[in-house]
Amino acid sequence: MPSHFLAAPILPTVPKARDLLDRLDNLRWDWQLGIRTRGVVATTKPDANHYATMGYRFVGRIVDALSLGPDDVFVDVGSGRGRVLCCAARRTCRSVVGIEYAPDLCRDACRNAESLRGRRTAIAVHNGLAESFDYSRATVVFLFNPFGASTLDRVLEKLRADRDGQPLRLAFANPDASQDDVFRRHSWLQPFDRWEKQIGGAEHGVAFHHSR
Repeated sequence: MPSHFLAAPILPTVPKARDLLDRLDNLRWDWQLGIRTRGVVATTKPDANHYATMGYRFVGRIVDALSLGPDDVFVDVGSGRGRVLCCAARRTCRSVVGIEYAPDLCRDACRNAESLRGRRTAIAVHNGLAESFDYSRATVVFLFNPFGASTLDRVLEKLRADRDGQPLRLAFANPDASQDDVFRRHSWLQPFDRWEKQIGGAEHGVAFHHSR
């Protein structure tokens, strides 16, 4: 038998096979929870990044690391179709809130919130600008890189003003160098953990902070 037949792959390469298994796992979770959250959606808003999802298992790891309790108000900034909202709402906390600029994504998130199986906490979705939202009740904030450094700076300043010294925990997934610089300038926030991409199974880098 010619040697090139021996070298020809019978199955997808390991990374491709892993990607396929991840997609199937996310489809299974969507079906199990009774929601539809997949897809990538571009945005025309300046300084905004396109909507994309991260894997359910990784979302669960982040939510677990934020240690939600019954008195927490969880806010997802740039909540898209609501995958993270739905995962958080299957924990017991005071409320789960999404902020999303795109009306179509807000409508999808509201439908998913209504159809979610296993919900323990109510979900509210707000259509608007993240830098204009009232964060006075927020105790835990999650962001999956929804916008660039300029908007992030304004949102963190709004968080500082609205919380007015009250405790806050925050996770920012997939940060770049410019966004890390913004966090360093906001000295009212203190980093307490950081996951690097592909280390320990991390799908994305995640920076965790809490208020001083």
